[in-house]
Amino acid sequence: MNIYRAKPKDLPGLLHLMQKQFLEHEIEFDLDQLEAAIIHLLTHEELGFALTAKDGDQSVGIAVIPFAWTLEHGGKSAWLDELYVLPGYRNAGIGTLLIERLMKEAEKAGCLAVDLEVEVDHRRVEALYERMGFEKLARSRWVRRV
Repeated sequence: MNIYRAKPKDLPGLLHLMQKQFLEHEIEFDLDQLEAAIIHLLTHEELGFALTAKDGDQSVGIAVIPFAWTLEHGGKSAWLDELYVLPGYRNAGIGTLLIERLMKEAEKAGCLAVDLEVEVDHRRVEALYERMGFEKLARSRWVRRV
């Protein structure tokens, strides 16, 4: 398994994984907008980064990490926006490898913390985050589109 910081050449695999993730979680998306957002992140390192896990030439996992500036953490932090592993590759440690790598990359980038969210009924991934040292906060996330 090869895990590395994604580059623009990795766009097809990343786009495929994000489509699979959004469909699996019944998240509506516009394919052109998703593609543009991935390209923008991959070509503007100051915004964050994406990691890809590859088995040979096949992209099998992704972690997307944009940066934020928060007062809560006292500066630059990372947001684990997406973590996805293809169903046939789950329970093989790929999620753990992606998180280990993203923590190293976030630290190298000067981040003071990594935040994330989990869907309420997604207990399997909560166990992964607990094993990796994340703490559950008593909050709920809200959004309003502009």
